[in-house]
Amino acid sequence: MNTNDVSKILESEKEKYIKEKIKNYMSKGFNKETAINKANQSWRAYVGARIQEIIFEILKSALENQGLKLTTDKELTGKSLSEELEQVKRLLAIDYGDYFFLPDADIIVYKITEERGSKIIKILAIISVKNSFRERGFETAYWKKKLSESKITSNIKVFMATPDKDGEISFRVSNGTPRKMRIILEYELDGIYLLKTNFEKTNKTKHFDEIINDILKLVSK
Repeated sequence: MNTNDVSKILESEKEKYIKEKIKNYMSKGFNKETAINKANQSWRAYVGARIQEIIFEILKSALENQGLKLTTDKELTGKSLSEELEQVKRLLAIDYGDYFFLPDADIIVYKITEERGSKIIKILAIISVKNSFRERGFETAYWKKKLSESKITSNIKVFMATPDKDGEISFRVSNGTPRKMRIILEYELDGIYLLKTNFEKTNKTKHFDEIINDILKLVSK
């Protein structure tokens, strides 16, 4: 599945989702205009999780065939974790004195090797999935800096995957003015992968299709 396929899936799902939501809200007594507004608000809340789900499935299909494993921060915050996931959680946690927190790690890629009969887990990368940058644009950059402060987590690569539908980071310059968020994210993160075709490409900002090869390059490091 490529970038265009993801866009088509989301557009197709949006039309069906909006229609069903409008019908549902109108059945509850809302007028058509209000139902449309509420349906669009509901879609904006839903689409972020849906994009993450699609990206996870794309990465899982490609990377697990190469011997890598994937999980999510949501799964790591669940109860009754396996011994393997408990280790992944501990290797990812950030120390705040008396407290430990997981970073914004929507998708975690790790590998397992064996040394002298023991399983060794190494986290290769975390992927932060963003649909909108209006409220949480710099959150991923913050977590990258926190991970870099510890010897245990400093080698973990931090990537961002986004459709950037509003074009908030697609270009570094607009009308001669540098886009602050794009510049900072590109400087701090290890890679930005856009699920679109119209954007300014650099060695840090690429098509989403390139993320698989970039993750696989980490295996031998």
